[in-house]
Amino acid sequence: MSNTVVGNLDVAILCVIVFVSFFLGLIVCLRREDKREGYPVEVSGMFGRTQSAQGFPAMPRPKLFYRPHDRGVAQAPRAEAPEQVRSGQRLPPMALPLDPGPDPLEEAIGAAAYTRNREEAPDLDVEGQPKLISLNDHSEYYIPDGDPDPRGWVLVSADEKRVGIVHDLWFNRAEFFLRYYEVKIDGAEGRRLVPAFFAEALTRDRAVRATTLIADDLRRSPIRADDSCITMREEDRLNGFYAGGLRFSGRAGQIHDPA
Repeated sequence: MSNTVVGNLDVAILCVIVFVSFFLGLIVCLRREDKREGYPVEVSGMFGRTQSAQGFPAMPRPKLFYRPHDRGVAQAPRAEAPEQVRSGQRLPPMALPLDPGPDPLEEAIGAAAYTRNREEAPDLDVEGQPKLISLNDHSEYYIPDGDPDPRGWVLVSADEKRVGIVHDLWFNRAEFFLRYYEVKIDGAEGRRLVPAFFAEALTRDRAVRATTLIADDLRRSPIRADDSCITMREEDRLNGFYAGGLRFSGRAGQIHDPA
């Protein structure tokens, strides 16, 4: 029995054509969807010139996202104002490295990069309450007997210098893990936060060590703007500052020579 449909086309070949057409359409659709964030991109060309580019396929039409907990409506893709950069900074010509500037930890580029446009509001759990809470202010959460409590321990820097005292712990109650050490820097005003992912608790020494920043950089880490909560933008800036220390700590004020 013949399965020929038209000429030399049979059912098997038609199935292959349909599958390939569907697969190509799926790739184009997914590629358009992943352009809802970060597009159009700014591309650096020769002679220091930049241009905006979408690539293929073009960006999709805007889609509205109705956010929970009365946080309004978000649109993607969306027009965003250019980020403010230091005077004279621009993208380098193609294939040349990005100049981290005189104070790399504050430039928000490279190893210290972070998302500047997140909201100045705390991240919420499914019930609309802030995920991050202070253990000092929420007695219903506590450290079990037998486990070390870092509050009151000494804060030391990556170069083994005493910098301050651990005052409080900030805990993610949605996912149940320690997120930040709140510290008081010796001789400085305000409180600072040290991300738990960039610190280690030294139980025998009763100390917490910031593993990425030397003492001078740790003393100028971002000061808390609001003692009652930690905002998403504050988290991004803070983690960018400490992550940048892996490469840039101790380089503030140095003259950068791209050669």
